Amino acid sequence: MTGHKPTGGTGRSGFGAACLLGLVLPALLLDGAWAQSAPDLAAQDNEPAANVPAQPQTGELPRSDRAKPVVWHLQIDAPRPLDKLLRNFLDLARFQEESSKDQSLGIRRSELRRLVVFAPDQARALLEAEGYFNAHIVTRVSDEVEGQPVVVSMEVDPGPQTVVSKVQFVFEGDLDTRLSNSDPLAQALLDRLERNWALPEGQVFRQADWSAAKNGALARMRAEGYPLASWSGTSVTVDAQTRQAKIFLVADSGTAVAFGDIKVEGLNRQPASAVINLAPFHKGDPYSEKQLLDWQERIQKLNMFDNVFVTTDLDPTQAQSAPVLVQLHELPMQTATTGVGISSNTGPRVSGEHGHRNIFGLDWQSKAKVQIGRKESTGQLDLTSHPWPGRRRGLISAQGSYQLDDNDAVTSSQYLRFGLLREGERLERTDYLEFQRAEVRSSEGLVVSNASAVSGTSQWIFRDVDSQILPTKGSTSLGQLTGGRSYSALDEQGYFGRAYARVTGYLPLWSHWYATARAEVGQVFARDAVSVPDTLLFRAGGDDSVRGYAYRSLGVLNEGVVVGGRSMGTGSLELAHPLSSKMPSLWGALFIDAGDAANRFGDLQPKVGYGAGIRWRSPVGPLRLDLAYGNEVQRWRMHFSVGISL
Repeated sequence: MTGHKPTGGTGRSGFGAACLLGLVLPALLLDGAWAQSAPDLAAQDNEPAANVPAQPQTGELPRSDRAKPVVWHLQIDAPRPLDKLLRNFLDLARFQEESSKDQSLGIRRSELRRLVVFAPDQARALLEAEGYFNAHIVTRVSDEVEGQPVVVSMEVDPGPQTVVSKVQFVFEGDLDTRLSNSDPLAQALLDRLERNWALPEGQVFRQADWSAAKNGALARMRAEGYPLASWSGTSVTVDAQTRQAKIFLVADSGTAVAFGDIKVEGLNRQPASAVINLAPFHKGDPYSEKQLLDWQERIQKLNMFDNVFVTTDLDPTQAQSAPVLVQLHELPMQTATTGVGISSNTGPRVSGEHGHRNIFGLDWQSKAKVQIGRKESTGQLDLTSHPWPGRRRGLISAQGSYQLDDNDAVTSSQYLRFGLLREGERLERTDYLEFQRAEVRSSEGLVVSNASAVSGTSQWIFRDVDSQILPTKGSTSLGQLTGGRSYSALDEQGYFGRAYARVTGYLPLWSHWYATARAEVGQVFARDAVSVPDTLLFRAGGDDSVRGYAYRSLGVLNEGVVVGGRSMGTGSLELAHPLSSKMPSLWGALFIDAGDAANRFGDLQPKVGYGAGIRWRSPVGPLRLDLAYGNEVQRWRMHFSVGISL
C-alpha cells in the first residue's frame, strides 16, 4: 500500500476523479485487460467468440413440436468447489432441480436452447467473482434420441486465479489535511486502515472479499473519528493475461468529529455523576464509536438502569463539539429475591437477597445476601460506591461462612474488607485491606487450625476475549499479591506473603472444535512455624479445579483432617464441539484435569481426573454437566455449574 496521497496531489474530489480516470483509461487500452468500478465486476472477456458460442456446438435441438417439454440432463465438469458453485447458481442447474422435483415443470426446447446459449456468460461471471478472469468454457448438447434425455454438458477450465498486485488509498477532507500536517492520530488511523485492509497484496481477488474490505475500511474510519466518511470512488483494474488486480480507493473523510458536552436524561433518584464519571472520554477528544459502546455497556453493568441508550449528534455544523446524549430509565430503588439451588460442590441451598441502589442517599449501592445449605451457609454484605472520577469505585465487604467439608470437618471463617476498584477497558484492579479469621474443626470437635490475619491485597483481572459471557477466543487472567501479619492461638504469629495466578485460554480449532486450557498456581511465603488462616491457604478439587474429586478435598492432611496447603498447582485441557447443527448452543466436551495442594511445591503429587460432559451455552453463561473419573480415588463423580471462572 502507498501513503495517503500521491506526490503532488491536492487531496480534493477533483483530484480523486483525475486519479481514477488516470488509472482506468490506460487499462482500457491494454490488450487483454479490463477495468471495472466497484461494486459491479462483470468483466468483458478478451475472446468472446472463442468462449461464448452463439449456439450449442453439437446436437442442434429440433425445431418441430417446440411446445412439447423436453427431457434433459445437465453435466458440469469443473474443479471443486467451482462445480458446486455453478450447480447452485446457474439457471440451467436451477431449472433442472425444479423439474426433477415436479415433472410438470418441464421447459420447451426453445427455452432450453436459450439457457444453453447464455450459460457460458453466466458461468464466467460466477467464476470472475471467485477470481478466475481467464476461464475457458465449452457447452455441448447431445443429439435427441427417442426415450432418452438430452444431455447438456459444460466443461470448465478456470485457469489460474487473479491476485492483488497493488492497493492505493487517497484521502479527501479533514483526514487528508491532518495527514499532510503529520498529525500522529491521523497517521495511526492510516496505519490501521492499511494493516487491516482485508484484501491485501498477494491475496486472491474475490468479489465478496472486495465488498467486505471496502465495508470494513469505511466502518473503521466512521468509528475512529470520522463518522461522516464515505467513498468518493473505488476502482479495480484487472489484467486477465497477467492475472493481476490493482485496487484504487478515494475516501472522503468529511469533517472530523470531537466529543462535546454530555447530557443525561431520565434520572429521578440517581445522581448524574454516577453516569458521567464512567465516560472513557473528555470533551474535545476525537469521536470513537467503540468508546460510546463501551460506555453504554459499563452504564448497563451498574445495575441501576434497565434501559440505556447513548447517542451523538453528528450534525456537521457541530462537529468540533458534538453533544452526547444519554437516555436512561431507572430500575426500582430496592429489590428482594429468594432462590433455591443446588451445586455439585456444596449441595442444595436456599438463599435470600436484598439490594438498595442508593442507600441513605449516600451514592452507594448495597447488597445483602444470606445462603443456607447442607454443606455451606454464608451471610454477606457488600457496599459499592457509585463511580468516582477516573472510573474508580469504593468497596466495603463483610462475610461470615460455615462450610462442611467432604470428610465432615467444619471450616468457619469471617472477613472484613475496605478497598478501591479501578475499571479499565480490559484490565480491572482492586486493592483492599482485610481482616480475616478462619478455624478448622474435625468431626470430633478438635480444633485443627485457628488463625487470624491483617493483610493488604492487590488483585488484577485481565480480559481479552471475544465474549465475556460465552468466550471462544482469547484469554482471561487473574493475579493476586498479598502481604500481612497473622495471629494464632495454636502456633506462632508472624509476617507472611501470598501469590496466586490463574490463566484461562480459549482457542477455536478446525471443523468447529474449540479448546479451553487453564492453569493456576499459588504459594504462601512464611516460616514453617507461623500459622496462616486456612482461607489464605490452598486446596484443590471440584468443578473449577480438578474434576473427579470432591470440592476442596485435595490438600494437606492434619490430624486426619484435610486443611489448606501453602503450595498449589492445577491444570486443565478441554475440547468441545457442537452436538448438532440444528442446536448449535448444545456442545459435547472431553477433558482432563490434574493438580494438588501441599506445604511445598516439591511435595505436590498431581491427582488426575478425566471424563466427558455436556455444555449448554445459555444467555447467562455456559451450563456445564460433567461426569469425571478421579484416577486417585478410582470413582466417578458428577459435576455441574453455570458461568465461567477466572
